[in-house]
Amino acid sequence: MKKYINREISWLSFNARVLQEAADETVPLSERIRFLGIYSNNLDEFYSVRYSTILRSIQFKDVEKVYHNIVADQTDEELIEEINEIVYQQRIQYDELHQKLFKELEEHQIYVIDDKSIPDNYLDFISEYFYSEFIHTVGVFILDDIKKVPSLRDGSFYLAIKMQLKDKVQYAILIVPSHLFPRFIVLPKKDDKTYVMYLEDIIRFHLKDIFKIFDFESIEAHSIKITRDSELNFDNDLEHSLLEKVVHSLENRKKGVPVRLVYDAEIAEDTLKFFLKKLRLDEYDSINPGGKYHNKRDLMSFPTFGIPGLTYEKIKPIALKNPLKYTSYFQSFTEKEEMIMAPYHDYSLLLRFLREAAIDPKVTKIKITIYRVAKDSQVMRSLINAAMNGKEVTAVLELRARFDESNNAMWSRKLQEAGVNVIFGVPGLKVHSKIGYIERKPDGDLAEKYVFISTGNFHAGTARAYTDYTYFTTNPGITKEVEQIFKFFGANYLNQNYYHLLVSPHGTRKKIVKMIKKEIKNHQAGLPAEINMKLNSLSDKQMIDLLYKASQKGVKVRLVIRGINCLIPEVKNLSENIQCVSVIDKFLEHPRIYWFKNAGDDKVYISSADMMERNLDSRVEVACPIYNPELKKIIMDTFDISFEDNVKGRQITAKSSLAYKRNDLPPNRSQYTTYDYFLKLNNQEENED
Repeated sequence: MKKYINREISWLSFNARVLQEAADETVPLSERIRFLGIYSNNLDEFYSVRYSTILRSIQFKDVEKVYHNIVADQTDEELIEEINEIVYQQRIQYDELHQKLFKELEEHQIYVIDDKSIPDNYLDFISEYFYSEFIHTVGVFILDDIKKVPSLRDGSFYLAIKMQLKDKVQYAILIVPSHLFPRFIVLPKKDDKTYVMYLEDIIRFHLKDIFKIFDFESIEAHSIKITRDSELNFDNDLEHSLLEKVVHSLENRKKGVPVRLVYDAEIAEDTLKFFLKKLRLDEYDSINPGGKYHNKRDLMSFPTFGIPGLTYEKIKPIALKNPLKYTSYFQSFTEKEEMIMAPYHDYSLLLRFLREAAIDPKVTKIKITIYRVAKDSQVMRSLINAAMNGKEVTAVLELRARFDESNNAMWSRKLQEAGVNVIFGVPGLKVHSKIGYIERKPDGDLAEKYVFISTGNFHAGTARAYTDYTYFTTNPGITKEVEQIFKFFGANYLNQNYYHLLVSPHGTRKKIVKMIKKEIKNHQAGLPAEINMKLNSLSDKQMIDLLYKASQKGVKVRLVIRGINCLIPEVKNLSENIQCVSVIDKFLEHPRIYWFKNAGDDKVYISSADMMERNLDSRVEVACPIYNPELKKIIMDTFDISFEDNVKGRQITAKSSLAYKRNDLPPNRSQYTTYDYFLKLNNQEENED
């Protein structure tokens, strides 16, 4: 009997659920197109990270060190074949959807045209745009049998050019400067119609002009895209700082081994063979035919045209009543613990709190962990402001946050220039925790300590699209232990014990195991017992086996898992007491919650850590207990709302990871229900005041 789903196959199932949103006719049209972009962006990252890791495992024949396949009876070569077949089937669905959705735009008088269907009255505009704005940015490399193909950048966009000359075939590569221009060019509106062109179609229309010095008989252009291995390699050179190594590795990433080529299926066979040979793709690389257009992640920013009904209605974030009553956030948080859940709540509460701390003369210390932040981050600007005001500011900045390395390196320099003490993580461990600590001395020498802990990054941009909890507390036990964590960052040799917090890699696994086993004992003793977890991913074999054991002993297990889930729920004699739901909707579900019934005295934690081996054993993660009864109830209630989603929830079983959860209960679209829940709570507080 199959006990586990391979991690990569489970991830592809998650991306299939994203594709489901693009296919859902109840979703506004522009949002469906955006989900096509999200699917494509996800797949690009999958190939550059996960797929490339399996290839390295095959290359080095070192499964334990490079890649661990939880499905023991499957070879990596077999896994590669399974992945490619799944992606091929999804691509067929994707291309059909892409064509269908663009056709549906025409019902709103929006027409996506190509180089062969430009209306005559736009020819002058297209020509003017190309020659005045565009032609000088187009790069062209002429190739022959001897010249090497220039290093194609991961994720960049190219046209493979074939020219039939009188006596030979000439090949070339043309670089589409999509980083300088919008991918979608909206033409000036005439009459009631709006026309949109892909950037590369404007190039295609002018191919004869670009290559006019060649006396060709015919010319054709087809899109190609390379995905490279994105792994950053850090050597043990002690003479260079981690910052220098990251910057150097980012340059090397551009030259990483190609792991995937996507090409226009209409490309001539000899052209494809020429470029395959030039690119030196080995037998394990993924070579995928596709449509005319690639880099469809750009569909995430497809124009919305301001037409009502094409996009989701924006919600108005809720401002908590209690902090607004005070002139100081420090006074507010001293009186009452607070918790916000973005994007339902106004995330600027955190930003305003940090801004106040930066200028408050009584604040002496600010410490924070940084994993991902915005390019123009208000959080980082507050830290710089605080340092300029003479406060002791420490930022534990993770330079190895994948795909954010460059942005984090940029901010590290700005912070250091302002006098911030920047700590580049912990050797051998990524710092993935989201914690902040502020010390304030209002009177005398006795310091007041404030802590904020989040399930997501301190990133105002993603706070508009990701659901995450951020908790503000002055609880002495929690503030003391957060202070201990920052001491560990400064002196990694210190051994710390934590009574309240769960901290990886030292104690999270051990304590979670203990709590699961306790639920089993409680159930056997006839006491209330239940395990509830909301996660992005569940792939750790020990945790899965323990949940199986709990199920077999009769403990009810409820899981809400957005992405990877290697556990197979609802299998008789294995997991019949485990139910799992995945919610894919307007916002990206991101919180991690651990909730144990604990004989009726519920234990509830919010965390930055998924149940994955890396989060438990090789990252610094923090899970924080919620003791406040009101806040604990909010987390339990919102978990229940998610688990009972019968509109956008998918019931994950051995048979399907795509089937919608359906029942006879009133419709519960959990993200909308959660917003209404918080609105009601806020109104109750207002009435009580």
